[in-house]
Amino acid sequence: MQTLSNRGIALITVLLITSIVFTMALGLSLIVSVDHLAVRNHRESAALLQAADAGIELTARAMAQAPDWNQVLSGAVQAPGADGPPSGTRPIEAGELDLDWQTNVLNCGMPAGCGLAELQAVTVDRPWGADNPYWRPFLYGPLRSFADYRFAGNIYVIAWVADDGREVDGDSERDGTVDAPGHGVVRVRADAFGRAGGRRAIEAELVRVCRPDVASPGCLPGIRVQSWRDVRQAVP
Repeated sequence: MQTLSNRGIALITVLLITSIVFTMALGLSLIVSVDHLAVRNHRESAALLQAADAGIELTARAMAQAPDWNQVLSGAVQAPGADGPPSGTRPIEAGELDLDWQTNVLNCGMPAGCGLAELQAVTVDRPWGADNPYWRPFLYGPLRSFADYRFAGNIYVIAWVADDGREVDGDSERDGTVDAPGHGVVRVRADAFGRAGGRRAIEAELVRVCRPDVASPGCLPGIRVQSWRDVRQAVP
């Protein structure tokens, strides 16, 4: 009888130890899985931020080669390498990207489209009224199609260009006249889209500058990134 009792206690002890070990192993597996997911998301977020920054630099290079900024601000001209017209949908790794939807939300927060009243409405984010920026897609496409990036992956970049809000000419599709406030300054917003809905955005101001030309009198036109900020997306 004593032997049977000892065997029962031993069996219960083994079962308890097995349950504890199994629980610890399951918890460790969950921790490793969550940690792996966090590292992957952090890595992708950093890559998307760098891609958005690259979108700003690529836009600056394209703008330096554009003879007439008014054509860019009006949407008549897009950057070399843009994958088609500045509208419609594009396939990306996370599904499908609608250029019109993204542009409308950026301009007035209305996916269906923006009328003149919505574009000129005074809001916290757009307090300039008739001089509110009218964002136009300028540079857009897979990042690897614009330059030979080693780790570009399947990142899609859109860079919008708009007039500077300091201008007071009431025309968001034309750069201000010489010596007027905001002349030679444009705003750029670049968004990088990754897998599973990942997205990072940067806004910057580009300024036309004069670079000394050692070969002849005068100067050569150039572009300087005057300001830069990381735009955090709102959580729905």
